[in-house]
Amino acid sequence: MSTPSTPSPDQMAIVLTESATDKLLPFATLVSGAIAMGFRVDVFASYWGLSAFRKGPSVPEVSPGHGELGARLEQALTAPKAPSWRAILEMAKSLGDLHIYACSQSMEILGFQKEELDPLVESVTGVATFIDTTRSAQITYFI
Repeated sequence: MSTPSTPSPDQMAIVLTESATDKLLPFATLVSGAIAMGFRVDVFASYWGLSAFRKGPSVPEVSPGHGELGARLEQALTAPKAPSWRAILEMAKSLGDLHIYACSQSMEILGFQKEELDPLVESVTGVATFIDTTRSAQITYFI
């Protein structure tokens, strides 16, 4: 039996299961902030979170139920000055230690191939491998 590893104060693990822009933008901002502070960030994209990483243009859609504020946010995010969540992640990746993994089970269930995913996704992996990779993380988020 292995001994538990000591939590690493400079590693963050995130399980991403959302694809709406109002979830992805704060996610990307969180990742970017952690990278700027010197954290290693490991992301496990599963189900709808994985679908957000498909290649091709994405239309900013907010979660349903936000009414007028949701429409206002969608409009603001299409403005030329608004960076996309993907652009924020690309910047974070260029600055630090960011690793994004696609859930192998989600890939199989959704019928996705690795070639269909954004290059930000570095590999397809199972949950056990992700847990092993992030077992020392002191900070974990589920988005």
